[in-house]
Amino acid sequence: MRWFCLGLLLLGVGCGRVRELLPLQLPPDDPRVAELVAVVAASNHTVLGFTPIGTNGHFRLEFAKRGGAYDRMLHIEDKTSRTLAFKQAGTGWRWTHEQEIFEGPHDYTTVDGTFKEAICLTYETERLAAARTNQLNISYSGDDTQLAWPRELILADVLPVLAAWGHAVSGVPTNTVLVNATITDSTEKRNRISVVSDPFRVVLEVESPTGIGRARLTPAVAGRWPERIVLRLRLAALEAFNVDSGSAKIHTEFQNNPPFEQVSTLSITGERRIGASNPYWIFARRQRGENLFELTLPAALLKDTPAALDIQWVDYFR
Repeated sequence: MRWFCLGLLLLGVGCGRVRELLPLQLPPDDPRVAELVAVVAASNHTVLGFTPIGTNGHFRLEFAKRGGAYDRMLHIEDKTSRTLAFKQAGTGWRWTHEQEIFEGPHDYTTVDGTFKEAICLTYETERLAAARTNQLNISYSGDDTQLAWPRELILADVLPVLAAWGHAVSGVPTNTVLVNATITDSTEKRNRISVVSDPFRVVLEVESPTGIGRARLTPAVAGRWPERIVLRLRLAALEAFNVDSGSAKIHTEFQNNPPFEQVSTLSITGERRIGASNPYWIFARRQRGENLFELTLPAALLKDTPAALDIQWVDYFR
């Protein structure tokens, strides 16, 4: 499979310069590989559309020089091509980058040769290859005009395509598992929340002219939550978004000045700031050119099957 994505050749190349230490091929049960895979498995990266890491692929581990863009890079060649980067954090590791390339069935030809069409997912917390950090970046290579640039792809666009290509992008489809959503404050006459379902996720569309509101989500069938819940908030800015499962409370916001970073805190036994590798991180993105925020709720919120989720949103300008 090709490792080419987003204009960078990530096989042995990082941040525009060649790494001096070549990747070492290792078995998946090698402790140096296993500890890195465990770091990724502890996150909720599958919520983004990345597939779980199996043990049947070819694993190559790259050791970088200290002070570089990453300290370890893991290349996995299986049904997909995957690249993961890590920075050392004390005696452990911090996941900072993941890129997965899914090949399709059709060939396309360019001046550089003939290739398989492909969809590439990239997410990173520190700049390495993607144009934007802390949000999912999706690109397509091929001659399908419905997916090609300049269309800006979101996960909902590519999940059905990946499934049609034969990739296991989702476990149990969510189209038979719905949620009820109700405005729970005095703004119900102006704010609106509606539920839309597709085979891979449940989407809650929030129209909020007031710029502030609260709602409660409950499973339509007691004890059965969807696999993936996404909120689409039509707001000019996002000063605060809070979700409370009863046992965990998550707060996330987007700074209103450059670089417009996302900041999140988690309250379980106490409030603390969290990053994207935390299983309670809310993967969020701001749609370019639109007053629209898309937030994917973490699976960790639903693991104990809460009776309800209470959400609250606040715009900067109301």
